[in-house]
Amino acid sequence: MKIFCKIFQRIILFLFLTISISFANEDNISKDISWTDLLPKDAFDFVPESGVTDEMWSDPEFIQKVEQAGLVTVPSLEGKYVKITGFMVPLEVDYGEAETVNEFVLVPSPGMCMHVPPPPPNQLILIKLSKPEIIRMMYQPIGVMGKISINPPKEDTFGSVYL
Repeated sequence: MKIFCKIFQRIILFLFLTISISFANEDNISKDISWTDLLPKDAFDFVPESGVTDEMWSDPEFIQKVEQAGLVTVPSLEGKYVKITGFMVPLEVDYGEAETVNEFVLVPSPGMCMHVPPPPPNQLILIKLSKPEIIRMMYQPIGVMGKISINPPKEDTFGSVYL
């Protein structure tokens, strides 16, 4: 009977430690996200289902609502480890032997911020690398993984609110 009790105690201890470790590491597990996951579900509820008209684009109140919707974030993403794919817009390039970058803005579509107006701040992610990486071409997608944080808009990074 004593042997059974010791075995049972060890099984319970093992299960407890296993469960504790899995909960402790749950925040460190990367979650695949898409660009729409960076937008709150109701951010653009003011846009009619029929779409935006030319008249709406000339209405200052509508423009202000669009700008405000671009600043709204998803608080539940704060501190989460995520994986997302996008396109690199380098902020500063080291033109040494290999063109490398330490920081860049990740955008949903190629060429954004370079040839067209930048996407809203909540559709940009500022990426800070621990070591320089070779620059990607404009149309070459890149996947990134890391801990996401929410910050006030940064003017020198096209207003990005995610880091």
